[in-house]
Formats: sequence, structure tokens, C-alpha cells
Amino acid sequence: MFRDTPSAYDRIAESISDIGDRIAELEGQVSERLSPTPSMSERVRRSVGFPSRSHSYLPDGLRHLSMPTTADARASYRSVVDALPDLRGSLSDLRSHLPSWRLGSVAARLPDPRLPRAPSFRRGMQAQQGIDFLRGRPALTTLLVTGGVVAVVGAAFYVSKKVAEHTEEPDYETVRTDGDIEVRDYDAMIVAETIKSGYHEKARRIGFETLAEYIFAGNRSGKKIAMTAPVLQQLSENEGKTKGWAIRFVMPKKFTKATLPAPASDDVTIRELPSKRVVAIRFNGNFTASLASKKLMVLYNYIADENMKQKGDPEYAFYNPPWTPGFMKRNEILIEVER
Repeated sequence: MFRDTPSAYDRIAESISDIGDRIAELEGQVSERLSPTPSMSERVRRSVGFPSRSHSYLPDGLRHLSMPTTADARASYRSVVDALPDLRGSLSDLRSHLPSWRLGSVAARLPDPRLPRAPSFRRGMQAQQGIDFLRGRPALTTLLVTGGVVAVVGAAFYVSKKVAEHTEEPDYETVRTDGDIEVRDYDAMIVAETIKSGYHEKARRIGFETLAEYIFAGNRSGKKIAMTAPVLQQLSENEGKTKGWAIRFVMPKKFTKATLPAPASDDVTIRELPSKRVVAIRFNGNFTASLASKKLMVLYNYIADENMKQKGDPEYAFYNPPWTPGFMKRNEILIEVER
């Protein structure tokens, strides 16, 4: 009922367990016959198999090891060769008795046995060595990080400055200056306007995209229109009821209302704003509701102290591209007053 002879699996496992060491024995003997100088494997075999002065320093588990003989290696090799046909047949029988979906499931769960390629392995080692190098030198790491931040800020400043130098702004005359506050007289200007609902930041972002489609000819025919500064934002009213935010791009001075390309949809309108006097305050930083409220209170107090009469809602002006660092951004709030 039970077989007394070992199975093919038992035979192959028993033979393979020491085949590597025995082949090393054969290699050593062949090398010894061809060259009087012992091979590396032979020197290792002798140092392990025969006691010597260094033998006392070996671990206990290695002191009693002995290398196999040539006859034993040949016998093991022949047994492996004889067992291979039985092993192939057993594997074929095992495969035929297992459902295919189970084999696929098992294969899918096994880890990928492939080793990484040499270039990727080398890059990974170099990256890890670089990380370890920086971890051991915190002062150098701090210096590199600080230098990187300074370089990024400097690049952003340079780009923002170049953009500002080539960006047209509306003309105005400064009537009076009191610290951060200016009283200005603006000439008439033509603007492209769109109305967007929502809180101020969301409305400004969506309105910017709509107007950018117009000036860059994204949804109309004709040539592109140069970008100007600032982007203007103001509450829009219709018959006394607030209906959203008016987002405006000031058009270049070379255009008139008649020479500007017609918008492709009713979402963008071309308007001509009359000349006006405003009280303006300039400040830097990322525009937030709390920061705007503080600056508005300064403007309201100034208008009250100077006995000026306000006309309309405050208008917010944004001069810089989005990538400009916050402390470098130029923002303004303008309130129209009677002359």
C-alpha cells in the first residue's frame, strides 16, 4: 500500500542539497592536476576539512564539516540525472490534476522572481547612498535646502519682474499720496468683462479662464490680444440686486471698442468705462478675506477723514501671475470717489 522506495521528490531534494559542494571538489581536483597551485575552492576545502591554527577560530558548526569525495560527487550527479525523467512525469501529473484557475491564482500571488536590471539597480544604490550621505551631514542638508529655496524664489522673482516689465497697465495721474494710500485719476478704459457667481476666489479663477479664452482666441477667430495688468474684480449689481462678481481684463490702449474682436458668446462683454477718481491702497501678500477687510477699513477711515463721497463698491486689483511668491504679490483695493 505504501511504497518503501523514496519518491522522485525525495531523491532530487537529497541529491541537490550537496551537489554544489561536490562539484567544487571535482573542480579543485582537476585544477590541482593541471596546476600545482591549489584553487580557491581547494584551499577552502582544506581549511575546513583539516585542522589548522586558524581552525580554532571557526564557529562550532563549521569545525566538523568535511568535503565530499570525487566518487560521492559522481554518484550524486548520476542519481540526479536518473531522477530527472521521474521528476518531469510527476510534475506533469500534478499539473493535470490541478485546475487551471488555481494555478493562475497561485502564480498571481507569488512575488516577481526577476531581479532588477543593472542600470536601475545601480541608480537605486546611488540614490540611497546620496540620501545616507545627506542624513549624516545635517548642516550640509540645511544649506542645500536653503539654497534650493533661494534659487526657486529668485527664479520666480526674475520671471515675475520680466513679465511685469512687458505688461501694459492703465495710465493714471497721482493726485495725492499718504503713506500706502494714493488718490488717482484714471483715464477712460475699455475692458472685457464676465460675471461669475460664488465666493471671490472661485469667481476670479473661473472668470480669468473665461476671459483668457477670449484674449488668446481660444473660442473665436482672429488674432490674440496681449495680456495686461491688473485683473479687476468687483461686485456686480443689476437693478440694485447683487448677481455675482464682475471679472475684468483691461484692453490694450491701441484698441477701440469697434476694433476689438467680437466675443464668441454672451458670457463676455466689451465695455467702455469712463474716467474716474479713486482712492487706492497697495499691499503685498496672498489675497485673503481677512487681509482685504483690514485694508478696506483703512480706506473707509481715510475717506471719512477727508470728507470724500464714495461712489460704488470697492474694486480689487491683482497684478501678478499665479506663480509669484506671496510676499512679492502686488494687490490693490480701489474705491471710486467724487472729484
